[in-house]
Amino acid sequence: MSDTTKVPLQTVERLSRYRRVLADLQDTGIESVFSHRLADLVGVTPAQLRRDLSIFGSFGNVARGYDVATLHRTIGRLLGTDQVQTLALIGMGNLGRTLLMYRGFEERGFHIGPVFDRDREKVGKVFAGRRCYALEELETVLPDFSCRMAILACGPGGLDALTARLANLGVAALLNFVPQRISAPPGVFVEDVDLSAKLEKLSFLSRR
Repeated sequence: MSDTTKVPLQTVERLSRYRRVLADLQDTGIESVFSHRLADLVGVTPAQLRRDLSIFGSFGNVARGYDVATLHRTIGRLLGTDQVQTLALIGMGNLGRTLLMYRGFEERGFHIGPVFDRDREKVGKVFAGRRCYALEELETVLPDFSCRMAILACGPGGLDALTARLANLGVAALLNFVPQRISAPPGVFVEDVDLSAKLEKLSFLSRR
């Protein structure tokens, strides 16, 4: 793929779904899969599947379809999850502790490393094998972990200033669980996760 090729975000999201299904196929011992079968398992059309993959090159063949292990490995490399990435976690409240215990991150190539909180009662303590640092220590601690991504599970106060500090330390992507809009610096991508909004959407749909 050329460095100048622009990949739609929807394609990136589907790549993640392709990889998850391919992992399931590997676990059941399936070695190859045709495009129509893979597309059906993911919930897209075969044409959409082929268009997504064609952005990155040529995969599979007419006789055997896609090699499951090879395509799974290739998509992992494209997503950058073929090697474990260390994330920073900001906020050790109930949500932060739940995220810290979630095993799905490790299974998909992500490891939560340093955790930070403003609460002095939590600073210095160890949660699920990770020491909690004071937020004031961000500039001295975070560089040792080479984090390019961080999870925000903290309070809304000073969120833009915190984002700017993280950006200055090389963090280029944020998974934001705080129900507040962030004015991110240039070059920083923010993915908002508003659980309450999702429940409100489901509530509306369930009543129709």
